[in-house]
Amino acid sequence: MFVISNLILAIAKVLQIFIYFEMTCVIVSTILSWITPYHYYPLRQFVDGVSSIIIKPLRRLIPPIGPVDITPMVAILILTFLDIFLVRTLIDLAGVLR
Repeated sequence: MFVISNLILAIAKVLQIFIYFEMTCVIVSTILSWITPYHYYPLRQFVDGVSSIIIKPLRRLIPPIGPVDITPMVAILILTFLDIFLVRTLIDLAGVLR
């Protein structure tokens, strides 16, 4: 049973790393969006591409409130929920199976 436990724990940890990386990209993309000279910078294109995984679908659902776009904040809240609920549930499940 420990093999399944280790597999679930590994999946949870990889998912957690992806969630943290996605959160970081959303934050960096938001900060870089305020700096217009770096629009075609390769790092910005990479960060925007990674953060668009969650930002694009949310922008279709959440309209901007005047000049303010709250989509990055909602994305971070969703990613935090996934980290707290899904990842911790998988880690607890792996602990029970041990």
